[in-house]
Amino acid sequence: MNCSERILLYLYLLLFFPLTGMAQSDLAEANALLDAEQIQYRNFLNQFKGEEGIRIRIREFAYYTTDSLQAAFSERKEEKPKDRLNSIISLRYFLQTLRGSLQQNQYDVYDIPYALEKFPQIAHKIVNGESLQQIMAGFGARRTQLMADAFRIYPVGKRLQQLADVRRVATSVDNLIPFLERRPAFPYMDTALVYIAERSPLTIIQYINQQSTPLVTYIKNSTHPLIQELVSISGNRNVGELAHFASGLLNGKYTVDELLLLRSSNVNGYYQKLVDAIQEIRWNRQPGTSIGMQPALRTALHEKAMAFYIKPINDLHENGNATRFASIQPLRTIDLYYLITTGEDELYTSSFLGIYKQMMQQLPPGRADSLLEYVAYDQFRKFIRICSHYNVLANFLSNMPEPERKTLLSRFVSGIESDMENGIEEAMDVADAFISLSSDSLANSVVADLLEENLIRCRSSDNFYGIRLYTILEQIYEVANHPESRQELFSRLGNYELLSVKSIIGVDNVIHQLVLFYGDDDGKASFNSFLQLFRDTAVWEIAKMPKWVEICSKNAIQAVHIYANLPLDHTFREDEKAQKQLLEYLSNQQIKPGVIIHRGHSYHLPTTLSYLQSYMKLAILGSCGGYKNLLTVADKSPQAQIVATKQIGSKLINDPMIHELNTLLLQEQDIFWPDLWIKLADQFNKSEATKNLFSEYVPPYRNLSLFVIRLYNEDAAVL
Repeated sequence: MNCSERILLYLYLLLFFPLTGMAQSDLAEANALLDAEQIQYRNFLNQFKGEEGIRIRIREFAYYTTDSLQAAFSERKEEKPKDRLNSIISLRYFLQTLRGSLQQNQYDVYDIPYALEKFPQIAHKIVNGESLQQIMAGFGARRTQLMADAFRIYPVGKRLQQLADVRRVATSVDNLIPFLERRPAFPYMDTALVYIAERSPLTIIQYINQQSTPLVTYIKNSTHPLIQELVSISGNRNVGELAHFASGLLNGKYTVDELLLLRSSNVNGYYQKLVDAIQEIRWNRQPGTSIGMQPALRTALHEKAMAFYIKPINDLHENGNATRFASIQPLRTIDLYYLITTGEDELYTSSFLGIYKQMMQQLPPGRADSLLEYVAYDQFRKFIRICSHYNVLANFLSNMPEPERKTLLSRFVSGIESDMENGIEEAMDVADAFISLSSDSLANSVVADLLEENLIRCRSSDNFYGIRLYTILEQIYEVANHPESRQELFSRLGNYELLSVKSIIGVDNVIHQLVLFYGDDDGKASFNSFLQLFRDTAVWEIAKMPKWVEICSKNAIQAVHIYANLPLDHTFREDEKAQKQLLEYLSNQQIKPGVIIHRGHSYHLPTTLSYLQSYMKLAILGSCGGYKNLLTVADKSPQAQIVATKQIGSKLINDPMIHELNTLLLQEQDIFWPDLWIKLADQFNKSEATKNLFSEYVPPYRNLSLFVIRLYNEDAAVL
């Protein structure tokens, strides 16, 4: 059927058949509507701005593959004639859903090739009544939803929709219990409960101990061994020390009494038991099988690392090393590795260096590569990124033979496209290491070759996601090695060396800033220090409200208004209530702050990030490890420049930076970050303490990880 014939047939159907609210009852009509959908696709592809390779895949599927499937479905000899009709309708639904999702930017274009490849196989299994369990195992929420929409007129469509729903809410364990409560007949109930148990077993235990619902009854009566084990230990008053070991208890590897005795008498042994449990799962796990209770064990490992070692070491930062690091003397090399990867957010620079030094001393001389063999390369990209942050990556790489160094770098750079859920973050980790690697000519050269090799590999296999990631990394690598090339990058992304007054000024010609504090001791001290910046009554006027303060400039060339919530008691979330009232006030006054500033510990940062808005153009994350939240900021405030620290956030840095920033803004001067950074460095270099703290702050124009996100989001080939 040629294009003209299809258009005439489509117009005929529009006049004589109802197209909505009723399934097609005639095979000819279903085929004609499918033909019409293919015409819609032709128009859609003329406007679609995705990558050419993906456009070609869509075009081939929408015409050639669809025609082949259409012919095959139409010619099937079914016992039930309606089966042929349903298969044709499902093919049209698939095209409609995919086109509609792409038009509304609700679907990741890099999911498309895999979905197009698997659709014929899934259709074959559905029309023949075969099991979908194996083929749908790694589909993810988006692809599963696509198939649920396509096959919604089949009985299996309902189960696919339920599977899509649970995969969507499973991004947060906290969402799953309410989801299951509302769906008592959910067919994947046991699978969902095991998913929760493996990630947050205490969620299950607290729920059955505190609630009385039909779901509690179901959990208590579950026949799944892991759920039974959690139910059996739920009454133990020390269940928090046991729950993450549930699978080991179940298998008889340890007993409740053994674990509790170890916890009370030998914290080193208890911590090592957690490390061993994680490693045992990794060594014994078969490819493609469940990760088991690794997530729960990692959570417990972080909690114990903080309580047993990291917090005490940080607190003793003014003591001698013998006293400060005494607690880690009995630990094995592998234990020290997990202290580093677990405590990334909280380790002081000196704390990290002390742990790193002891770990390296325990390794065979010149064989630092053996460390990653010990840990089976668990979280090795994270470890390399941390070494880069603390400027010891060159030291680590130099302590291994050259062939092993090349092998490690290859593993670090290669394969980031294999996980579409985390590939962009993996690319950010790689980019983040470029500056450290650039100081090592051999490593730097190896990385350049590896980037090109991986790009060629992805091109040869038509892996469009990998092509995009490695193309971006090659551009970032060029910037890291040739800073002058930033200008070419900025011509595409915008000038990250400059924050113009115009970009952050409100419609009332006032620069509005939102500063968020928290009501713990650190937050209160930061708030009091912050207020001292505005004590000059000739320049600033402070109005204290019940829940916040308003700080307004006086007689300035450029008006600046700053809104900061009071650091009220955090125990009862009074600080967050004050923030919400302040935000409500700003909304009612139609005030849109162009600047947002976080002041508080890293564990408060998620709350601040929840307040981000698309109109915010500068985010200053003054907390420890704020740098790792770039992805969240970039998602919620796509045009925001970001100032953040890779390590310790301190009022010793934050307050002078805010003061210098506002001094320029009051004079209606744009912020040229390189000049401001030089001025701040001169100020902070007078003290070794502030020099080290400031060295970990990253200005917008040096933020390689952010450039990865911005380049990824530059065109329409994204969500």
